[in-house]
Amino acid sequence: MAKKESNSAADKKNTAPQKQTENAAGQPKKRKCLFRRKPRPVIYEVNLIPKPYAYQPLNGYFVINKNTLLIVDPKRKELAESFQDLFFKAFGHNLFIHYNKPGYNNILFEENPALDIEGYMIECYPDRMKITAGGTQGFYYAMQSLRQILKMDTLLYEEYITFPCMVVSDFPKYRYRSFMLDVSRHFFDKTEVKRYIELMSLLKYNVFHWHLSDDQGFRFEIDKYPFINMTSSQRLRDVVGRPGAHLSYVDGTYKGHYTKEDIREVIAYAKERFITVVPEIDMPGHVQALIAAYPWLSCSNERVPVMEEYGVSEEVLCVGKETTYGFLQDILDELFEVFDGPYFHIGGDEVLTKHWETCTYCKEFMDNNHITDYRQLQTVFINRIAAYCRSKGKTVIGWNDGIKSNADKNIISQFWMENKDKNAELVNQVASLDRKIIISSEKAFYGDYPYARTPLRDTYFYKIPAELAGAEKNILGYELPLWTEYVLSRDKADMNLFPRALAAAEQCWTRQYNPEENVRCKCKRKKLIKARYGRFLTRVKQYEPILDTFHVNYADLKIADPTNKKYRKTEARKWSSTDQYSELKMNKNLKEQAQQFKKNQIALEKINREQALQQTLGNVSASPIRDITVEVPYDKDVLS
Repeated sequence: MAKKESNSAADKKNTAPQKQTENAAGQPKKRKCLFRRKPRPVIYEVNLIPKPYAYQPLNGYFVINKNTLLIVDPKRKELAESFQDLFFKAFGHNLFIHYNKPGYNNILFEENPALDIEGYMIECYPDRMKITAGGTQGFYYAMQSLRQILKMDTLLYEEYITFPCMVVSDFPKYRYRSFMLDVSRHFFDKTEVKRYIELMSLLKYNVFHWHLSDDQGFRFEIDKYPFINMTSSQRLRDVVGRPGAHLSYVDGTYKGHYTKEDIREVIAYAKERFITVVPEIDMPGHVQALIAAYPWLSCSNERVPVMEEYGVSEEVLCVGKETTYGFLQDILDELFEVFDGPYFHIGGDEVLTKHWETCTYCKEFMDNNHITDYRQLQTVFINRIAAYCRSKGKTVIGWNDGIKSNADKNIISQFWMENKDKNAELVNQVASLDRKIIISSEKAFYGDYPYARTPLRDTYFYKIPAELAGAEKNILGYELPLWTEYVLSRDKADMNLFPRALAAAEQCWTRQYNPEENVRCKCKRKKLIKARYGRFLTRVKQYEPILDTFHVNYADLKIADPTNKKYRKTEARKWSSTDQYSELKMNKNLKEQAQQFKKNQIALEKINREQALQQTLGNVSASPIRDITVEVPYDKDVLS
């Protein structure tokens, strides 16, 4: 009974007068939904690394075929010929070059001085394509973008190529986009060096930092001092493993150096790809290989071997002897004859003062120059070398732990050692000396570290320390260094560089617009960041076929982007103690599994086809038509 009364009460409530829900025309009013989400803007991305500044897809496709014309200014004939080479492999013949402007089925090249010298614009419509650039470099980078979008390196003798209609506008964030290869610890011949230059040019890097000397070897030919090539460029054996761990040695002399002709060939190859080569001769530390050839360069005058193990040697140049500076100037003169770029790297890092503290030459030098601290000897040395380099038209670069506040203000500081003290010192130098900076933080960009320690996402999401935020205008660019103490082979170098180089390329080039920075909600911000990183990984997967054409042993994303904390700790511990090649072995296993899976899929498809054929034949044999015979007349019957 109570239930019925409650129902009747509800009915009375429902019959009570309600608010008007109709407008003047008698149509129901639309209520505003409090839980309706605002539509997110559609994010368009093109298959391109580094990501361009702006991209807009259009409807349709432009078909490039053997009848497509390249329309250029007669002054830009070399440019058109480079595009001919790009399309030659795909079509098997050259596209025709014309100097007039037909209305359709052409690729038009137009120079616009208003654009950035490295900037370009690609406008593709169903009947034509237009490439506009601010200069030759811009046209080259536009060509690299076309090469990527169309995957030109994977094409061979195509009848036609379809290019999706779009508008791409692009220019770099930084002028200095560098990668470094250490050839002192492990030597890479000129062919391998040129291969890495080609791979990096695809990603729009424009500086190659060539680490030519260290404690373990000096790799440049010096005519005036032949013992450098006879002694400093080789060590008695190679070592595998970290000091203090389980070391093993590779028997036989480990040697190698570049002749001046080799260097010139590499420089010319890099220039064709708009890459500047920056040599590094480390000084006054990391010089045991030099002292092995010429002991009088040291404080003790004692002969030492070229260093076999890895680490920091106590052997340093004696800065109190005038003969040391004469020797270095002779080396620099021969270097500058070959390297014609504007920069020279002197290293200057990790200098131990133990031998200086007991050296009579250094003490006398300190007394004569009123120096009270042995650490100041390093700055005096660096300033003198920098002054000599500047007299030869070179700008000096040094690692930030060796470039102090009293060092020459024109020296560029390469920021690798990231801690509060070093950060604060660099901030003071930027404020007082307006010193320029190159970012290559070991926390994100060191290519020799395992992915378990520096995963791909750390490189992609790297942000400069908060205290350096005011120094943004002084940042020339970024660099990806590959130290080779534990990089014995090309496979290991490939795996450590790729896909890490793809993330670093976006740090150097792309002017990122990150909408998540303006989102207050942490959950939404995390989702947006995850979505942006997911889009990057998608482009990485799409880039892998290009790496396959160059036979690059890139790291599988399972290894390059590990998320399991326990796995990361285990692998990082292996690398720092017992096994520097654990990730390489895992990557090899993953590649073999993928290849085996592919073979199994092909075999399975073949079996399925054979079974389908057998089924078809069985159906035919079981058909009643099979019992019907047709008599075919003989030729003589037909003739009669």
